[in-house]
Amino acid sequence: MLKRGIAFLFLFLAFGSPAAVGEESEYGVLVDKPGAEETYIYCAACHSEKIVAQQGLTRKDWEEVLVWMVEEQEMEPIEEPDYSIILDYLAKHYNVDRPNFPNK
Repeated sequence: MLKRGIAFLFLFLAFGSPAAVGEESEYGVLVDKPGAEETYIYCAACHSEKIVAQQGLTRKDWEEVLVWMVEEQEMEPIEEPDYSIILDYLAKHYNVDRPNFPNK
């Protein structure tokens, strides 16, 4: 889990804040499917959505990342139904197969 935390920190430093230039849509580089809005609102509040888009994690790993963010990064817990919406979105669109990995 510590390695994942270090990786997230590195990615945050590499890609900066959510105010990215040239974002493709209202949700930046996130694929515009159900759950994108909730995911963007919660994730981009602290870091670029590009950090999310380049990941390829299992549903369990996404759950662990969300727990890590609450426990170690002082993120406010995500309440239902948003938690399930976001987890479903991440597990479907940013899973180990990386179907929406940005090509930029």
